[in-house]
Amino acid sequence: MIVPHREGIMPRALTLLSFAALAASLWSCAAVSPVAGGMDEMQVRARMGKPETVRNNPDGSETWEYPGGPLGRQTYMVTLGPDHAVKDVRQVLSEEYFSKVVPGMSREQVRQLLGKPGEVSTYSAREEEVWSWRYQQQNPMFFHVMFDRSTGTVRTTQRLEEVRMMDHDS
Repeated sequence: MIVPHREGIMPRALTLLSFAALAASLWSCAAVSPVAGGMDEMQVRARMGKPETVRNNPDGSETWEYPGGPLGRQTYMVTLGPDHAVKDVRQVLSEEYFSKVVPGMSREQVRQLLGKPGEVSTYSAREEEVWSWRYQQQNPMFFHVMFDRSTGTVRTTQRLEEVRMMDHDS
């Protein structure tokens, strides 16, 4: 839709200013550095909030899971040592971690590796459950893990580019 503008450049300046503000707010959401090594658990909670899941590890450490949610493209796993200080921070929605998902893995193994999926779908006719995560490469992508519902183990995985609907009215 074309909107006629009045004399001068004020409407264009307002449009550019609005766009710049939107871009800055989106960038600040994406560029927030979660936590750094050595921070204590109170600092982690202050910065990232309550974790989705806390896993107790055999060595006395804990792994805190921070999924980005259905619209997010990052999931952080923060490992705190027995001294309650950050030992490791991993953004797990990446090829490095996707490549570790192999046929035969259990749902719990996949959940520990990648965190909470953004979406879970069930396909009764195929006896299949599909977990999906959004992530970012050069383009927005989806990573899908297909589980055999009867055994609860991974059948296969799939990477697909996110398809965006085009607005043909413009």
